[in-house]
Amino acid sequence: MTRQNLTEAEIHQIAHKAAKEAVRETFLIIGLDVDEATEVQADMRHLREWRRSIATVKKQSLITAVGIVTAGVIGAIWLFIKGD
Repeated sequence: MTRQNLTEAEIHQIAHKAAKEAVRETFLIIGLDVDEATEVQADMRHLREWRRSIATVKKQSLITAVGIVTAGVIGAIWLFIKGD
C-alpha cells in the first residue's frame, strides 16, 4: 500500500465530504428525509410551536394553581374572622 501526500485542500475536501455524509446518515436514522428540506423545516417549525404551546400551558397551570391556593387561604382566613 502506497502513501500519498495530500494537499491541505484535498484533506479539507475529503473531510467536508465525510462530514456531509455523516450528517446525512444521522438525519436518515432519526427519520428526516434530507432530500425534502422544506418538509424538514416544516416539521421543526411544528415542533417549536408545540414546545411553546406546552410552555404556555405549564405557565397558565402554575398561575391557576397559585390563584386557587391563594383563594383558599383567603377563604380560610375569612371564615376564621367570621367565626369569632
